[in-house]
Amino acid sequence: ACCLQVDSRGSPQGEKERKLYAIFDAFSQNNGHTTLSDARYVNALKLFLSGVTPLEYQAYQGFARVGRQFSGAGARIACQMQAIDELRHVQTQIHAMSHYNKHFNGLHDFAHMHDRVWFLSVPKSFFEDARTAGPFEFLTAISFSFEYVLTNLLFVPFMSGAAFNGDMATVTFGFSAQSDEARHMTLGLEVIKFLLEQHEDNVPIIQ
Repeated sequence: ACCLQVDSRGSPQGEKERKLYAIFDAFSQNNGHTTLSDARYVNALKLFLSGVTPLEYQAYQGFARVGRQFSGAGARIACQMQAIDELRHVQTQIHAMSHYNKHFNGLHDFAHMHDRVWFLSVPKSFFEDARTAGPFEFLTAISFSFEYVLTNLLFVPFMSGAAFNGDMATVTFGFSAQSDEARHMTLGLEVIKFLLEQHEDNVPIIQ
């Protein structure tokens, strides 16, 4: 299913993956970490890996669960495809930053840190609340609020910072993930549209 997916620009997902990992390999073989303009940038990678990657994994789990609750084929397939996307994001983020784990401390135990670092309690709480709510609450919180608003604020400036610091591996996975977000935003908008069309009482709830 991964290779059959098509991103927002119409290219097969498998083709995108081959390009992505080719850049990862080139970055590693050329010791890309030695070209960073500022070594403190690695601390930002630690924050990203411990803060964002576990959220992507929770999104994968949430969409896989929600997809099983819908009876309609369209909603189930949409959730399945987004679950695959989220899992791929987790994997590519880990692979992009695994090179740094060979040379810097603090990137080896991000899942453990996600549950224990105090400033990550806000995103952790957001996703736990969404995953323990109903399917429509989850889709509204994640497909719309998180995907439509927060990922644009997160990925675009972070990738610009990565490019400024010479971290092309992170830039590549960021743009690869961001092109998927267009598909995710579409699902979020369709969920909102569906809820609003069901009953007029849903309008103040959505607002």
